[in-house]
Amino acid sequence: MITAVSDYLTNGHGNAHRGMYHFSENANALYQQCREKVAQFIQAPARSDSNPDPSPDPSPDSSPEIIFTKSATESINLVAHSLQYTIDSKSSICVTTMEHHANLLPWQALCQRTGARLNILPVKADGTLDTTSLDAFLADNCALFAVCHVSNVSGVENDVKSLCQSAKQYKVPVLVDGAQAVGHMPVDVSDIDCDYYVFSGHKMYATTGIGVLYSKYPAEKHLSPLLLGGGIVNKVTSQDHQLKPGVEQFEAGSANMVGIVALLAAIEFIDDIGWPALIAHQQVLAEVLLSSLKSMDTLDVLGNPSNNSAVVSFVHRQVHSHDVASIMALDNIAVRAGHHCAQPYLTALGYKHCVRISLGCYNHKADIDRLLQALDKVGQVFL
Repeated sequence: MITAVSDYLTNGHGNAHRGMYHFSENANALYQQCREKVAQFIQAPARSDSNPDPSPDPSPDSSPEIIFTKSATESINLVAHSLQYTIDSKSSICVTTMEHHANLLPWQALCQRTGARLNILPVKADGTLDTTSLDAFLADNCALFAVCHVSNVSGVENDVKSLCQSAKQYKVPVLVDGAQAVGHMPVDVSDIDCDYYVFSGHKMYATTGIGVLYSKYPAEKHLSPLLLGGGIVNKVTSQDHQLKPGVEQFEAGSANMVGIVALLAAIEFIDDIGWPALIAHQQVLAEVLLSSLKSMDTLDVLGNPSNNSAVVSFVHRQVHSHDVASIMALDNIAVRAGHHCAQPYLTALGYKHCVRISLGCYNHKADIDRLLQALDKVGQVFL
């Protein structure tokens, strides 16, 4: 990824959709190549400009679309921004307790602006979803159901395909936050059958500042641009403007070409290794990590992560999470400490903060050994 970005900046840096010279045309090609690669990566058919959906409303036969944003957060906000024009105090939005703040705050704000109800699915003691109230919430004139694919705190994986099937019985669209999933497992949005899927490039070995919004149906039929500006219009007068058709109307301003190049390279990197090898490697590490942490009587492992989870969080019973992370950082062990932008979830699990370990394809058994040694040092320093 670093090599691809360096090569682009050195030999062909240009602004996509802005010029007829070589550098700009090269950027155009990379931009479209990345869009098609993302569609393949999440197993969605590529957008078909030659056969646009002629119907006034989205239909199951419409081609899906890939919209580039700056993050999963912006992708979610784009959908929430669009819904404000179609819901009112008679509507509701359904989310879950385990959501990252990025998949909670936009819906809170939307309900506050429109008077709609915000229904929140609770979680069980083991950190998994309690779907007892799901049917009632979906039947409550629900305008959208937002749920994470994998928790960024506990690593719990939701059965999003089953959740989408439940929502479809009530004709409720579903937005899946896939930020914690795309870098660790194959994603098939066609099989999941969600209406929206969002993720960020930096969660899958690209740079920060690049995100994706997948829309099952042509976005221009049911979404409104979050940002207005250059590059999204066919015609502008002093009093009005005419938006371009298709996804370009949602991508105002100069494109983050470094992010595009990085995302393209990251997907090619994952494809070259292959999911079977990546998952097998991750599973070996996760099993060693989980068994080791659970054997330590000074720690509580949060939730019920699987032996394939790339995310494992714990709470030290006697030392604050920030102190744990600080001591580990002295040995160059990089973990996160705090509420991880998921305060309602942590509160439901009975904690205010925790330490989160995130595994990647670059980790090895020796890294787990060093982490455990650093945890021993925490005890030596504070106890």
